[in-house]
Amino acid sequence: MILHNCRLKRRQRLRRWRKSSWLVAAVLATLLLVGVFLVISSRKEVKVSTVLTAADNGRTVELRVGDDVALRLPENATTGYRWAIASADANLVDITEGQYVSTSENMGGGGEAQWSMKAKAPGATSIKLKRWRQWEGDSSVVERYEITLRISP
Repeated sequence: MILHNCRLKRRQRLRRWRKSSWLVAAVLATLLLVGVFLVISSRKEVKVSTVLTAADNGRTVELRVGDDVALRLPENATTGYRWAIASADANLVDITEGQYVSTSENMGGGGEAQWSMKAKAPGATSIKLKRWRQWEGDSSVVERYEITLRISP
């Protein structure tokens, strides 16, 4: 009877172990599938806005249609010399002038002129800017800035 009882208990433990091993296997398979899903879904392209500065003068920038670029140039608006767009192809890129941002705590201190650009269509265009006193005309230009945007589909 004792031997029969031991065999019965061993069979019961074996059955429980089989049931629990299936449960563990199902949980592991589910975790694996969730992990694969997360890896695949995290591979989406993340748009990182490119920020161009005075150091990028003369540079060529590769973009795709829909990409955004920020342009920040040093400026001291109190001197009257301001950056202005001299030329750009409006069919290829939308340019929006941002606000002047002061980078100095001193009265009359310098800051940054800012623009945002969005690539609209494939092609290449030069974005040209000039720092000048508008009311004095082109003879007042003290600095020029140019970048080339190559936009692919």
